[in-house]
Amino acid sequence: MAFVNTLSGFAATSPATSPGPTTEPAATPAATQTQPAFFRWREQWCVGIEALDRERRALAAILNHIAVRFGEHGDAANTDQIAAQRHQCAPSALRYWLDALRERAREHFAREEALMRAAHYPEMGEHAGEHALMLAEYTALVRDIVVRREERLRLADLEALKHWFIGHVLDMDKRLGRYLRDNGISALRPRTLGHA
Repeated sequence: MAFVNTLSGFAATSPATSPGPTTEPAATPAATQTQPAFFRWREQWCVGIEALDRERRALAAILNHIAVRFGEHGDAANTDQIAAQRHQCAPSALRYWLDALRERAREHFAREEALMRAAHYPEMGEHAGEHALMLAEYTALVRDIVVRREERLRLADLEALKHWFIGHVLDMDKRLGRYLRDNGISALRPRTLGHA
């Protein structure tokens, strides 16, 4: 759970002081600045609810950080040597970031579901069911990656992670955003999302 505390201000910190990646490639950690972005947030993916969009941008930033750092040509490409020196029980850097992405996604889904309940969203059951399915798919994907005991992700892993994220954003979240805007809900304080 230490990574949750580390990432709590992930999207809110300024690029100059942020310990983690942001959505802007120039603001990523120094170790990954030389790598091109694998996954770029597109503003047309926004749902028009700033608090939700901010969280989704942070998820995209973590996904891009994972791809740039742990992809086949990322800065972790020479980590076989580092991994060999690591204590067997210590979690790997890749696993840390994969766990961080899952935890942030879980928190985001919970806030979305609280908002859907508060707004009496008619498609809430279907949307929440997709959240559960997404977390199950993610768990299976991570399990397959961890079993290999590598600190690199294959292109197929990266593409699976990208499609995992984009599929939901382009369909279910867009419909939710339309419903919220059509019902006069366009600006929420982040605190409201967690306590709806």
